[in-house]
Amino acid sequence: MESSSQKRAFRTPESIQAEKETRGMLKPFLEGRGFTGVNDVRKGHSQLLSANSPEGATFSARVRLCWRWEDHPEKYSAAQLRAQLSHGDWDRTIAEIVDREAPQGITHALLVQRYKSDIKFAALIPVTAMTGIINEQKKVSAELLAAGRLGRLKKNHAVNGDSPTMWLMDSRFEEAHKIADVLWQWEGVEDLAKRPLSNDLVGVIDDTFSDLPGLDLSLLGRDEASRFQSTVSRVARDPNVRKAVIERCNGRCERPGCGASRSYAGFLDVHHILGVEVSDRVFNCVALCPNCHRDAHFSEDREKLNGSLLLIADRQQD
Repeated sequence: MESSSQKRAFRTPESIQAEKETRGMLKPFLEGRGFTGVNDVRKGHSQLLSANSPEGATFSARVRLCWRWEDHPEKYSAAQLRAQLSHGDWDRTIAEIVDREAPQGITHALLVQRYKSDIKFAALIPVTAMTGIINEQKKVSAELLAAGRLGRLKKNHAVNGDSPTMWLMDSRFEEAHKIADVLWQWEGVEDLAKRPLSNDLVGVIDDTFSDLPGLDLSLLGRDEASRFQSTVSRVARDPNVRKAVIERCNGRCERPGCGASRSYAGFLDVHHILGVEVSDRVFNCVALCPNCHRDAHFSEDREKLNGSLLLIADRQQD
């Protein structure tokens, strides 16, 4: 039993794993929306992303993750800019956050909210706009609190305890959205999650096995069926990813406790744990037998199963 003098760990293994998954999703997320030259640099819990937009603009952004949505999407989304105020001074803290970026060539902040396999918000914010945005969010929150428009809330949105916090969404009260509106209406701010997937991914031939291809039931039970033309949109995949995963598994299903195998080729499927649209990378894939593959998509405990499969795939990279 831990002594009363020992501090409880602030981070849980689940939150650390969720953070790792989210950070790993961002490079393919940008590439899927037409960004090129995406460079992902990480050191500890720090992540810098640089890329070229489809319009030719270049950015270098420090990534900050929003509070985690676990079992269901929350009614709010926010990211802490720093764990605590510097010497209890609000203005000094924000100035320190902004002033450290330019010497490192950082032009933007990227605030990211994920839920399961989707990036719900990806706010790309010019560093030069951060001071104005957070101070305005602080002001709007104070006005709403003073007017009694935020229910039982007592603390200002922008100062969550002692932490400077920037808000992307709040729908808990009728007028709470006004705090997040400050961000989205600020000049130069863009939600990258609203960008469509790149046209380059449409119509590309997928020469690997599809994950659970859908069935056109209108074609069942017909003799001498006539031919027809159709257009199908698929996600481009690298056949070398499938090859690497199949070679890694030694012919056996990688689900813990299964290990099924057959002597013929093609028995195993390659399952994209977070979804193929999120990432077609080896670290997002495991080899599964057909039964376990369907469990990973349709069983009642599929979320728990996919969580365990992510750990399997991650350990295989070590």
